[in-house]
Amino acid sequence: MFRTTTIPKRQSAVVTVGVMVVFATLAGCSSSNNSSSSGTATSSSTSSASSGGFNVNVADCADGSAATKKVTGTYTIGYSAALSGPIAGAVTLDLDGYKARIAAQNAAGGIDGVKIKVIYQDDEFTPVKAKANVLQFIESDHVDAVDTVGDGQVGAMASEADANCTPMLYPGSDIQTYRNISQYPWIVEFLPAGDAEAHYDVGLIKSKFPNGATVGIAENASAAGVGEAQALEAAAAGTNIKIKVVTPDTDPNAAATTLAAAKVDVVYVAGVTVDCGPDATAMAQIGFKPQLIINPANCDDATNFIAAGSAANGIVLPEYIKNPADPSVANDPDVKQYLSEVHTSDKLNAITVQGWISAQLTINTLKQAAASSAGLSAVGVIEAARDQSYASPMMLPGIKWLSTPTELTGFDSFQTEEWVSAKQTFVPEGGLISVSGS
Repeated sequence: MFRTTTIPKRQSAVVTVGVMVVFATLAGCSSSNNSSSSGTATSSSTSSASSGGFNVNVADCADGSAATKKVTGTYTIGYSAALSGPIAGAVTLDLDGYKARIAAQNAAGGIDGVKIKVIYQDDEFTPVKAKANVLQFIESDHVDAVDTVGDGQVGAMASEADANCTPMLYPGSDIQTYRNISQYPWIVEFLPAGDAEAHYDVGLIKSKFPNGATVGIAENASAAGVGEAQALEAAAAGTNIKIKVVTPDTDPNAAATTLAAAKVDVVYVAGVTVDCGPDATAMAQIGFKPQLIINPANCDDATNFIAAGSAANGIVLPEYIKNPADPSVANDPDVKQYLSEVHTSDKLNAITVQGWISAQLTINTLKQAAASSAGLSAVGVIEAARDQSYASPMMLPGIKWLSTPTELTGFDSFQTEEWVSAKQTFVPEGGLISVSGS
């Protein structure tokens, strides 16, 4: 396997990610399961585990008493998002679904009468501004939970969320670091984990190339892209799937040329939403057509594939949500509910559906907390978030959201979806591929 970047450049990208992570390593709270292998018990005077499952050490909170105080009247979420900047378009789609679901829940009475209020602040997709936002949320706005979009944003906000025992509920991030529950007990990420997607990718490639295949990776230099690429390399190790080249996709044309020269069977785009269409177009322009092109789940935005035209035909990605534009689900009660709540022009876009689902997961978590002995408190909410086996509306049949005191699986399976240019939509291919290990 060879790389078209020098080792120092790749290390530089990782160091950049590491800088984001430094904020989180200072977290002041710890967690443990009652059956922890460490054998160290947490005394009842410094811990809370009302359900007998997940433990959080409230003595390490900036204000331990606040972490157990039940919220009444209004439950406030501080949401740092790229309302401007390079991914503002995709974030707008996501928030349209999110806002619609929150509004519908409030109209139905909220959480046992407690209304959900969301305060939005622009971070321009800049971690430094996300850091400033979370400080304002916690210190000035006194929010009950926080949320955000972006791996760097989660990294910038994680230390404050953990130190103040403020749940970060379902942020749009897939970086593996913050799924380490012992280090980041208050962070519950939404997007499929890099290693889960890599598990899916390897399973898919094996099913199509039982005798082995060579893979080329077009890698976005962001934390998400580097993480996806490294996860696939790790998952493929020891198999007959060989990563032959990893090339940056900063210039899609240069990436396409490198991938074509390597003559790989499979191309994996380790990137973000805006990479997927341009990479396919660049490969088509030089006449390179690998046998399989796999995109990450975050590329599920029809806009980019429509723009790519026939070049995108046959591209696959892992899916976990229902397509409200699919006539076959027109009578699905969950789809009907979704369409009755989302009225924006982008309501059929997968990213808008994704935002709706993340809000629904938040609502289900708050409902579960409210019904527990800990109630709608920080402790009650994080305990509920670590105790989920939930087939959320608008998730595909057979897929559940799994979260336990010791492991955040998230979406436990994926459905392969293939882009059909003539129909300008994705269609299912094959059955579900499990990534839960169960």
